[in-house]
Amino acid sequence: MNAPRLTHRHPKPRHRLFEVGFLILLMGLFIPNPSGAESPLSLVIENQTYVYNRELSEEVDNSLQVEGFTLIGNLTKSFFQYKINNRLKIEAGVLWNFEFGEDDQPDEVDPVISLHYDFAEGWRFTAGTIDRNHPLHDAFFNDVLRYREPIEQGFQFKTDIEHLRQDIWISWEERETATQREKFSIGGYSQVKAGGFMLDGQVYWVHLGGQANTGPGVFNNLSIGAGGGYTYRPEPSDSGWLDEVGFTVHYLQNSDDPPALPQVDDEGMAYRAFVTVWDTYIYFQHWRGGSLDFNSPRGDVTMPGEALSKGDPMYRARIYDEVGVVKSWKLADEVIATVDLRGQFLLGRFQPIMVFNVTWRPEFPLFENYFKNRTPPQLETIEPPIGRPYGF
Repeated sequence: MNAPRLTHRHPKPRHRLFEVGFLILLMGLFIPNPSGAESPLSLVIENQTYVYNRELSEEVDNSLQVEGFTLIGNLTKSFFQYKINNRLKIEAGVLWNFEFGEDDQPDEVDPVISLHYDFAEGWRFTAGTIDRNHPLHDAFFNDVLRYREPIEQGFQFKTDIEHLRQDIWISWEERETATQREKFSIGGYSQVKAGGFMLDGQVYWVHLGGQANTGPGVFNNLSIGAGGGYTYRPEPSDSGWLDEVGFTVHYLQNSDDPPALPQVDDEGMAYRAFVTVWDTYIYFQHWRGGSLDFNSPRGDVTMPGEALSKGDPMYRARIYDEVGVVKSWKLADEVIATVDLRGQFLLGRFQPIMVFNVTWRPEFPLFENYFKNRTPPQLETIEPPIGRPYGF
């Protein structure tokens, strides 16, 4: 059963890709060559061929107001990448979403325009198209969004170092017009870790409602969570088959506040035990929640039945269990295949999920001889768009 989705088509997707590509090629001719790089300009193609199948019994479907679905297709992100220096690079291109079995036109075409600034080892700031693979709990940010909403635009600050992992972002989803309210989301995840122990905190806020166009009111959905855990990793010489074993515990809360309806709050606990053997991740998760108010499907008066929350709707259940196995194979330096098999037990029913991905990411340097031999031009100083007030 296919769940409804919102997609848009561009009338001339090939023309749009040509314009973006031509623009970045021109930029590459006038920005200085980073030292030590033979060619700072390259063409990158990231492709995922995917299958995501979720089967739900009618009893579960009716109880949780969630549908089963099957997604099969290609997510292809083609972009030009220009490395201004070792810390700063620009990406510009297009993401295409082709779903198999429909027609020969893409179901979705979105621009990809990013500025990445690595201001220290493991620290990155991004403006434009951000990385949407956030480490939020699945109860807050459903993993299926990587296929249904593959692009986010906004600002992002990421950290990945020995004792700290962070992801803080704002994603602008809909601008305010005369006929629609603005919509944006703000998220944050912080994790500290040492000696195998981990503590994390996470928050995700989805807002719908403008200032000039207030519509029927302001809609807010807020998710807050905190957790911890421990992971034991033996020395490679101690075990040739055991990579890690551990557990996590998370307290999760969701608050839904649409206009013209009372606010509802719900909370729950998620427990997970896991082991990785021979590079195969195996886990068991137990969820104990409150009621159907978690990730409420109410919507507001303009969107009845459409939840503003973006977590997995299975967490509306009071109790459910899940087991899963995830295995990846590196077929080549630029090719990875992944199988994700899950079983969910709810209301006395077994609900299977099967996910399969083949991902490849080649990078093609462009105009190597040109960049190797040319003399970088002297660029004019860029002035900030907003100056200091009163001359100070």
